[in-house]
Amino acid sequence: MKCKRCLAQVPDDMNACPNCGQDLSSLRQLLKNFYEQEPVPSEDQGHKPSGPKGTKKKESPREGKGPRVVIDSGPLRDDPGFLLSDTPSAEVPPGEEMQTETWEWPSRGGFWIRSVAFAIDHLILLFTLAIFLVVGFLAVELGAKGGREIFFLQKARLVLPILLPLGVVLVLGYFSFFHAAWGQTIGKMIFGLRVVQIDGQPVSFSRALTRTLGYALSAIPFFLGFFWVGFTASKRSWHDAIAGTMVVREE
Repeated sequence: MKCKRCLAQVPDDMNACPNCGQDLSSLRQLLKNFYEQEPVPSEDQGHKPSGPKGTKKKESPREGKGPRVVIDSGPLRDDPGFLLSDTPSAEVPPGEEMQTETWEWPSRGGFWIRSVAFAIDHLILLFTLAIFLVVGFLAVELGAKGGREIFFLQKARLVLPILLPLGVVLVLGYFSFFHAAWGQTIGKMIFGLRVVQIDGQPVSFSRALTRTLGYALSAIPFFLGFFWVGFTASKRSWHDAIAGTMVVREE
């Protein structure tokens, strides 16, 4: 008989394959039942069997006198004695190729829906900066000597140099954190958009930070890097190309 795992020829009286250790007890029992149901005809019809009454001598396929039986995996699976342990292992037999799964790209996020989501994110950032601005003006008015008598422009000159770097840090932290943690900002959550890598994997923090820094390159030439989404079939902006990401719709 033949081993189902390594396809090696194994003697019929063995319960396990000496090559790979595969359990062949169920296959051996199946072959035994097969030869009992269809015995090999004897050359001398008049000769009586030397064994007990009602039994006939069986010849194994290894002797070359009987017909060679090829057992397919289909009947084995229908047999009640076929165990899960007899199933072929995960190893790929010779001559067969591994089938790799490919990630099917879902529908992409278009220009307009991404623009609205991006605008919502910036409204959230502007509202946060407005809070810091009010707190800064109150701090100058209450903390500085004669702060109430300082004109508005003078207060702005004191607050804005601190507020601008804070705004840059806030933008970098907002987009990098949300894209790395959940793959989507608050605006993208509303419209069911998600930022992923081109192979469908989640975005790491370093990749999300690179994508956020790419906003500057997309905005320098009259925001052409952002408008690029509407002109290409891939729906990828310049910062998407820099970071190796894309924006997809959640199904």
